[in-house]
Amino acid sequence: MKRILGQSVQGRSIEICEYGTGKHNLHIYGGIHGDEPESIYAVQRLIELLNKEEKLYTGKHVFIVPNLNPDGFYLKTRVNANKVDLNRNFPTKNWSGKFDLPKNNPGKSPISEPEIKALMSFIKECPPQAILSVHSWEPQINYDGPGKKIAKLMAKTNGCQVTESIGYPTPGSLGAWGSENKIPTITLELQEKALTYHKVWEENKEAFLIFLKKA
Repeated sequence: MKRILGQSVQGRSIEICEYGTGKHNLHIYGGIHGDEPESIYAVQRLIELLNKEEKLYTGKHVFIVPNLNPDGFYLKTRVNANKVDLNRNFPTKNWSGKFDLPKNNPGKSPISEPEIKALMSFIKECPPQAILSVHSWEPQINYDGPGKKIAKLMAKTNGCQVTESIGYPTPGSLGAWGSENKIPTITLELQEKALTYHKVWEENKEAFLIFLKKA
């Protein structure tokens, strides 16, 4: 089932797809950064797969947002139309209004952006037991909160390095929020600027399925 989660700054719809039933909620997000199209492509391929194979989510209630930042995707920018990094706009204890680079602008306050406001409202409505956030940069599986076990299982399928830190501070990030709330939060970093998106999907398909099965 597909419905509208909310609207972006410029009025583009943010869609969410729902599969299965029950209280074990799994959330999967793509396109938090608009200039990471590999993440959107991979999540859309996962949606196509789940549309065909119901057995892949048996016993789970799966919610997928393929493109949280449609304005950034349209503009080919990391940030949204307000020039805010959505992955610095979550309501965390370590949120800070300070930033060194424009691409990391956290916004005027936590949840200042309509995209994050819509997502946090949905999270409150359907609290996740685990979160998979898909990005593209240097291939790795980063985890926050109690997500190490899941990350290691996923890494067995694609050979990616498992990391506890992305290598630099990320105040106000989804991972920081997941850690604070003790929710297993996995950040799957796909290869950026990949020669073919299809190859990226094929290399990581099993990692997605492990998340669905084991999270």
